Amino acid sequence: MQRPDTNKTCPAALLNEDTLGDIFEACVMLDSPGGWDSTSTQISTTLDTRRAPWVLGQVCRNWRRIVLSSPLLWTSINIQLDHHDNNAARHVLFLLDLYLSRSASCLLSVNIHSSICFQKKTPFFRSLLSTSSRWHTLLIDIPISAYEILSPLTGFLDSLAVLHIRLPHRNKSQAVKDFANLKDGIRLFKFCNNLERLSLQNIPFPRDIFHLPWAKIQDLMVNTSSSLVSNSTTLRALHGLRNLTSCSLECRFVINHPEHQYDAEAVDDSGMEVAQMLSWLTLPALKHLRLRQKFKAELEDSLVVEVIQLIRRSRCEIKALQLHLYPSISEEGIISILKEVAASLEGLCLHPGHRNSRVMSELLWRVRQSEILV
Repeated sequence: MQRPDTNKTCPAALLNEDTLGDIFEACVMLDSPGGWDSTSTQISTTLDTRRAPWVLGQVCRNWRRIVLSSPLLWTSINIQLDHHDNNAARHVLFLLDLYLSRSASCLLSVNIHSSICFQKKTPFFRSLLSTSSRWHTLLIDIPISAYEILSPLTGFLDSLAVLHIRLPHRNKSQAVKDFANLKDGIRLFKFCNNLERLSLQNIPFPRDIFHLPWAKIQDLMVNTSSSLVSNSTTLRALHGLRNLTSCSLECRFVINHPEHQYDAEAVDDSGMEVAQMLSWLTLPALKHLRLRQKFKAELEDSLVVEVIQLIRRSRCEIKALQLHLYPSISEEGIISILKEVAASLEGLCLHPGHRNSRVMSELLWRVRQSEILV
């Protein structure tokens, strides 16, 4: 039997350390859970040694050396805080301490999940919270009743810039009761003075529940139900967000309604209610505006009027505009919006029903006057 040629080099061994490092970072990103825009309920803990970056260090000695000397590979932490048996808990604590030590002093992206109200005695709770000053991104998916246990972190989240809060899907009814019992709100994030991006999902009355540094937020995403948002002060909070450049407000309804989406808001409701919401806002930093309507609705033109008023009131410079409105909306309304944004517009997308109309003629005339990308 012929012996294998040991002089032949594995192709991966020919790659330099920088290239391998980039590949490893990509592997870690692919194996990491969803974050800011994620709607998945699947939980895959980063303490699973069958996943990156753990498995990368098990290939060969050279790869292990690179993995252990690259702290950025160990900065994404996704952890489940539900109950563990004693033997599993000790192993998890060992892996977590090892993971955190390998991240050195780098900023961390932390995802915390729990479907129950976990206890302080959770074995790895103290180890995880000891790194709170390094948390740059936090996705927290726990029952409202569990936030009290995190209260010692108040004032110690200095590096937090991205925050995504959502409630476990299995506890919605209990969450409503928890909200009703809250008297002073949750102050955990009140002093996060570097917070720039905020996402709230499945949370009624978010401004009344969470004390947040609203004034500094630049990117906002809210996902709640229409029956709750109509009574919420969150929309009124948007009025004072002078640095807000991107905002999405998504409301779910029991019955199907026309959908209007904005880069400033995304709301499923009748044209009148959306128009009323727009009348509350002043967004001077707004750059991108999207307006999408799935079905025919009454009072479409009232919505157009409020869009124009928002642009004038905010004195914002719209760079990109997407008008995917139902074809029944008046051409005059579309053209009037185009006239408002023509001076600053760089990109435009229109509904197919308007592409062979006077709107397109008006657009082509304005393209000749500037360099709008269609």
